[in-house]
Amino acid sequence: MEYRFIHHWQYEPGEKENLILEEAIALIDKERSDTFLTDLAAFISEKARAKYVLIGLLTDDAQKAHSCAFLRENQVLNNISYHLKGTPCNEVITQRFCYFPVDVSDSFPTDVELKELGIESYLGSLLLSDAGEAIGLITLMDEKPLENAAFAEHLILVLSPAIEEELIRLKEKTEQKIAG
Repeated sequence: MEYRFIHHWQYEPGEKENLILEEAIALIDKERSDTFLTDLAAFISEKARAKYVLIGLLTDDAQKAHSCAFLRENQVLNNISYHLKGTPCNEVITQRFCYFPVDVSDSFPTDVELKELGIESYLGSLLLSDAGEAIGLITLMDEKPLENAAFAEHLILVLSPAIEEELIRLKEKTEQKIAG
């Protein structure tokens, strides 16, 4: 899979960011375990300084998402399933990338979870299969504006191919269980 540059920032990673990107590449080159997506979500949460990170697998009709990794302040939360209609995640499906620096919950008044969690900012990116079909999404959310959204997007773009591979593997594993 290739890197996809969806949003264009006037941004050049500094020395600190480049070291983090090298760390990210080393992380995805390690042998993968069942906690791979959770480990990546924790890495993204820490390095992008996002309170919440969710990596989700989409249903075939892209109407619903099932979280495969959901963290709050690097603590693993129970996985959830949710309908995308009326959420910023639905915008990710149609636009491939979206960023709401402030007031995201006001922009999606029917998404009660955003209000309950006190979410102020949201950054989301679409994840694709080898055939270019929507397979999942990754979201970063916080109660305050993200400190460096341009770097957060850059980090996601570097990690996306590995996340996509893992989502494809999980989807195939689930389909084999259903068929078998």
